[in-house]
Amino acid sequence: MEYRVKQLLRSKLVPALLSVVLGILIIIARRAALDLLVKIIGALVIGSGIGFILLYLTRRDKEAGNLTMVLTLAAISALAGTLTIVLAEHIVDFFPMLVGVCLILNGLSHLTAAFTSLENRFLVALIGVLAIALGLLIVIQPGFLVNMILVFIGASLVVNGLMDLVVLKRIRGALLM
Repeated sequence: MEYRVKQLLRSKLVPALLSVVLGILIIIARRAALDLLVKIIGALVIGSGIGFILLYLTRRDKEAGNLTMVLTLAAISALAGTLTIVLAEHIVDFFPMLVGVCLILNGLSHLTAAFTSLENRFLVALIGVLAIALGLLIVIQPGFLVNMILVFIGASLVVNGLMDLVVLKRIRGALLM
């Protein structure tokens, strides 16, 4: 039993430390971390295209019609992955802008509903104004949303890693007693 607990301690220590270090890196280098994440997603998309070809080549019942579909999917994956890697910065900037526009449109629909509805006019109007304000903030400063999310992710990783380290220390302390 004691051997299993010691093995558990060893196997959990490295992920806990990595969680803390990764969280700190994400908080410090937010933009670089996000660009790297988008590039990793692009590489995974390219890998899926290679996977389509490998799956086709390893199949026993190869039909002529399927080869065209497999090659088409592989080409689309290669193109999409390459564009994702090359345009990582633009993709990172585009999605917050899209979220901001959606918030503005949602806020406008809430304001319209506030003037046409008889119930909760003030609350619906307040939600609409807040959504429009947040949407405008995101459109004007697209990095705001990205930074906010990445700081939250980084802080969550740090807290998670620290909590794991505390639990590991308690387990180790209980073993020594």
